[in-house]
Amino acid sequence: MNLLRGCPRDLLLRGGRRTTAMAHARTTGSLPVANVQALAETCNDPDQQIPERYIRADASADEVISGGDCTAAIPTIDLSKLLDPLSSDEETEKLGSACQQWGFFQLINHGVPEDVIGDVRRDIAEFFRLPLETKKTYSQLPNSIDGYGQAFVVSEEQKLDWADMFYLVLRPGESRNMTLWPAQPPSFRNSIDRYSSETARVARCLFEFMAKDMGVRPESLLERFQDQPQGIRMNYYPPCREAGKVVGLSPHTDAAGLTLLLQVNDVPGLQIRSPGGRWLAVSAPPDGAFVVNVGDIFEIMSNGKYRSVEHRAVVRPDRERVSAAVFHRPFQDTVVGPLPELVGEGGGSAASPIDGCSYPQSVRVGALEVDIVIYGTPRICDMDMLCTSQIDEIANCLRRLPSAQWEEQARETKLTMSLQVPNVQELARSCNRPGQQIPDRYIRPEAGTDEVISGQDINTAIPVIDLAKLLNPQSSQEECAKLGSACQHWGFFQLVNHGVPDDVISDVRRDLTEFFRLPLEAKEAYAKPPDKYEGYGQHFVVSEKQKLDWGDLLHLRLRPTESRDLRFWPAHPSSFRNSMERYSSEMAKVARCLLEFLAMDMGVDPESLLEVFRGQPQSMRVNYYPPCRQTSKVLGLSPHCDATSLTLLLHVNDVQGLQIRKDGKWLTVEALDGAFVVNLGDMLEILSNGRYMSVEHRAMVHPEKERISAAVFHQACRDAMVGPLPELVTKDGGRPVYKSMAYEDFMKRFFSAKLDGRANVEGMKI
Repeated sequence: MNLLRGCPRDLLLRGGRRTTAMAHARTTGSLPVANVQALAETCNDPDQQIPERYIRADASADEVISGGDCTAAIPTIDLSKLLDPLSSDEETEKLGSACQQWGFFQLINHGVPEDVIGDVRRDIAEFFRLPLETKKTYSQLPNSIDGYGQAFVVSEEQKLDWADMFYLVLRPGESRNMTLWPAQPPSFRNSIDRYSSETARVARCLFEFMAKDMGVRPESLLERFQDQPQGIRMNYYPPCREAGKVVGLSPHTDAAGLTLLLQVNDVPGLQIRSPGGRWLAVSAPPDGAFVVNVGDIFEIMSNGKYRSVEHRAVVRPDRERVSAAVFHRPFQDTVVGPLPELVGEGGGSAASPIDGCSYPQSVRVGALEVDIVIYGTPRICDMDMLCTSQIDEIANCLRRLPSAQWEEQARETKLTMSLQVPNVQELARSCNRPGQQIPDRYIRPEAGTDEVISGQDINTAIPVIDLAKLLNPQSSQEECAKLGSACQHWGFFQLVNHGVPDDVISDVRRDLTEFFRLPLEAKEAYAKPPDKYEGYGQHFVVSEKQKLDWGDLLHLRLRPTESRDLRFWPAHPSSFRNSMERYSSEMAKVARCLLEFLAMDMGVDPESLLEVFRGQPQSMRVNYYPPCRQTSKVLGLSPHCDATSLTLLLHVNDVQGLQIRKDGKWLTVEALDGAFVVNLGDMLEILSNGRYMSVEHRAMVHPEKERISAAVFHQACRDAMVGPLPELVTKDGGRPVYKSMAYEDFMKRFFSAKLDGRANVEGMKI
């Protein structure tokens, strides 16, 4: 969506001596106009005329050249070559040249699964085939760009485009207006959600290589696209028997950072303004390829190195054309201007001074508007992150401090996350042989001495919550009361009928199992460095004398997607990354739903709770517990509480081993197949002011069989305060039970100590 449309490009990009600047972009959506698909059905009759408002003198006046000629065709970039160390430098240079000279390129071998593209094509095409009255159910609201209709209609006299469009906000997930997401076809929402995740991954990858080409730190670019805000515009261009008189989409540039266009059917129609000023017809791309273009914001950020190029859409006389453009924008409060590293190269900016000001101008981009043009004080995208919720990000920020200050802060934050220890999977191969002993550091006297009770009895089994009943108005209140009771008295429950597709669960189970079957050398390619918590290894080893757990783990950041360090995401099995992406999206939806019902149970405004988890930060810890023939002497995972808010645990195989502390005894949890075992973390106990319980738990190992589980942790946003919700403190007579603390400090406490029961949350009590 071109949010800057109608704003002079020389004001935004190259200045000029103008006396007034745009203070606010129009946010009143678009005036309602006739549906073009329905209009075309009548206007294409031989005796009918095209309405005057659609007649465009410029439609056929300009010269058009064909892109079939190799000298005129836009460049093609191969993402697999960008990712291949042997060809990456050469392909990155091609990418940079395409962005500088053309502003457009075709992207092939991008890794988006064929079924994802096939599904989204099918469902978009089916939506536009629905009866007009059905489509109008999703019409644009007066003050929104979301919905079905047209955009950029600002007056009754304005010439109109020969097209209908359907716009949806995709990311962040909480910004979606689901009332505008069609229920028909039934698979539409799932198809678009999967497509959103895949295109976000591709865009992030392109941003990293563009940063490399420009010679800037990837983080300085990626942090401006934090949470990867994303929208999709689905374009429907009906045929017009007088195609030479109409324009499908008026000439424009995109305001976004990067646009990925997919041809939904095989009818071409995109034209771009060539360097010589003529229109270049873009040939239909190879099936499944994306046409990618640089937007205004990226031209500004690149300080003019890259080009945002004018383009338009034309229509066919005999066939409809359908396309889908996904726009990737900076996050809501970003100040958009030249990247400081690029301005520093020559000391100046491509943006000319305005009103005698010698500073580069910047544009603040809100969710649906361009907010302000800044001039006077040099505020050039000063978006360097402060300390964040994750320790390695804290380390990166601290390293930017002067050396003396860095050394002092490094000592305070204990940046060595975990000492390196032997691989337990390999150790088990030798220790399980007759005559071999388990190393003393793994012997845990408490493993076989504490009383354990079975969770199979109905009186001792953890509660089961049915998400389908929570969502059903007839049973929601009763099930919500059950949920609240489970959180108050158990801190754990099993979640059934959660709506996560069976294939998503089976794919993630398969790929996690295959990863741990890889040779040790292959797994160690993803080893966790000492100062990071991501990667393959162990956590919470803080001294050489500490007792160790009988398990290995793989820890990955999942959300926001720009926080992922793909160095730690296994390339084998080949489907691993796609499986994790889909699973992450499904987990985020389930967690958000549960948080809304927890807010309902506590009697607080859901927004006040959801705001703490803005952007839905999320990570995954995959646990591998090898068998141990002396199982009563070891622990798979030491007793602890989770620091985060909600944990969703999936049993990857059918071996049980989770135990929770209940009334001073250990209770064995018998997980239901396909269900999630959900537990509340320290953070949610604190936010609830003690209403809910963060319960101690541990993992045991099996004497003969390996056990694999996957825990997805849902965390607070990086700038959140962890403390009792004000509404609950008021209900409790103004008495908070817990201290409040910045989230990054809260997580720093957790990661810098060994696992020790409820020590973390108890230390927060007043």
